[in-house]
Amino acid sequence: MTISIYYTAKRKAPLTLSEVTSVNSVASRHSVDEQIEQLLATGAGMNWESFDFTVNSKPSGFFKKGIVFSGSTKLPDNLEDATWVGVQHWCKCLSEIRVAIPGCDWHVAVEDHELKWDEVAKMFDPSK
Repeated sequence: MTISIYYTAKRKAPLTLSEVTSVNSVASRHSVDEQIEQLLATGAGMNWESFDFTVNSKPSGFFKKGIVFSGSTKLPDNLEDATWVGVQHWCKCLSEIRVAIPGCDWHVAVEDHELKWDEVAKMFDPSK
């Protein structure tokens, strides 16, 4: 059974080019593509999935619903703590993205469990 983390950010204005650049930079810093390649080459490591997201900087298409950032990513599950490690990793990534694109209403969840935003720590906290 696969478990995924889902994320959506909505606001009235599309993302600016600077915000799109920031999102892409954060996603790149948190990329697990090297770990995926290692698993494929050696069979060692967690079965990560690449971070999958869509951004919208144009007031058309799906922006009619106000969605400026969305996606879902399957969490690793082939080792004992892999899913927990994956949740923590993607929460850090999504927290940085949330800070980079202010003024959004966010929904982040692992399956049906909503992850709460900690305003003091400025992060999605999967332990709550």
